[in-house]
Amino acid sequence: MKSVINRIFKIISSAIFTILVLLIAIIVIYIVRVRFLAGNDRLGEVRTNFYTILTQSMYPTIKAGDVVVTYKEDNNIYNKGDVITFVSNNNGGITITHRVKEVYNVNGEYSYQTKGDNNNTADSEVIKSDYVLGKVIFKIPKAGYIQQFLVSKTGWIVAIIIPALGIIISDILKLFRAVGKKSKNKELESERALEAKKKLKEVVDDESE
Repeated sequence: MKSVINRIFKIISSAIFTILVLLIAIIVIYIVRVRFLAGNDRLGEVRTNFYTILTQSMYPTIKAGDVVVTYKEDNNIYNKGDVITFVSNNNGGITITHRVKEVYNVNGEYSYQTKGDNNNTADSEVIKSDYVLGKVIFKIPKAGYIQQFLVSKTGWIVAIIIPALGIIISDILKLFRAVGKKSKNKELESERALEAKKKLKEVVDDESE
């Protein structure tokens, strides 16, 4: 039973550790790419982004703590009913995710009237297409809380150090078991050799008589 529990713990620890390593790798690659493109004035090439929702303005469609994944269309043109993430100049340049209520096209220049699903009135600011970061293509429920937890000291210990220690301790225990088994096998071989030697001596003695 104990060996089964240890095996299950090791599998879970390995899975968590592997997933976290992959996530960290993806995030690092994403950050490096964004910084490279920004440094070469090519930030517009970044199509997919992740944003943590902090308010309930889009409840119940999107809740506080959810992470939304956005995609920026080639022409950066969106339709009525799309949920978009944009930069609001009227709110100090913060990032907001709201639904498109109206689409305006003036001489090929698009702008959008937006509204939070949970808000009583539409946003006072009309958003120009240049300030739209992308359309929400899906959400990851409560992933924002996980992100905040992982970047904390406690989260780092729980998510990285403990699984890593679990794998190390499991490997050490396995090594001790292998050494113990090897020693036991040697003792058994020695006992068998002594027993065989004893039997051989008895046979020789019998023949001598």
